[in-house]
Amino acid sequence: MKLIVLSLLAATCSAAPQLYQTVAGTVASPQWNLPAVMKIPEPGVNLGMVLTAPAPVPVVKAAPSLTFVEASPVAVAPVAPLVKSAAIVAPAAPVAVAPVVKSAVPVTVVAAPEPLMAPEPPMPSLSVPHVGGQFHAQDEAGQYTFGHYGGPNTRVETRDSLGRTSGSFAYVDPEGDVQVRKYAAAPGSGFRVAASDLVEDTPAVAQVKSAHARAHAQQAAMSLAGNSAVTLI
Repeated sequence: MKLIVLSLLAATCSAAPQLYQTVAGTVASPQWNLPAVMKIPEPGVNLGMVLTAPAPVPVVKAAPSLTFVEASPVAVAPVAPLVKSAAIVAPAAPVAVAPVVKSAVPVTVVAAPEPLMAPEPPMPSLSVPHVGGQFHAQDEAGQYTFGHYGGPNTRVETRDSLGRTSGSFAYVDPEGDVQVRKYAAAPGSGFRVAASDLVEDTPAVAQVKSAHARAHAQQAAMSLAGNSAVTLI
């Protein structure tokens, strides 16, 4: 088990922040052709322990006691009416306003990350007490990498200087099976998830999702094509 954890940590550290080219203006990513949520195969690992939650203990609340107290009447003195005088406002002189000319904001299109390419999370464990740790690295360009391992859930995530984020986490479900979820996000392309614990879509649902993804991708491509300040990298 230690060799497996060390090998996973070595693979994770390879995704540490690197220096990327900085760009000016807005950063956007093209839309994926894949659906926003997809199912991936389960790791096929069962740790042989079923997690059961303890039975809830009923809580009996006592009925609150209410005490009514009658208040004596209070005399209120009459108030004299307030008379407001109308304010005299002199008309303001017209002010000439110069027209504002807006320049096109440069847009840089970068390749979007895919959830299937996210780093693999370390394998969880149910040993008590568990042996684990955590790590975190970041720089002045906004890049970072963090994660933790050991115990019934683990996680790893990385982000580059262009705002592209990807990561994954693993956990042990109540049946003792290890489940994995991977995710990726980028400016302009949204959030995508690939998980092993999702329910399979029916053919009708899958068809609707595919049509929606194609329409969304076409609209995004038309928006970027109509902008003369778009740069592809």
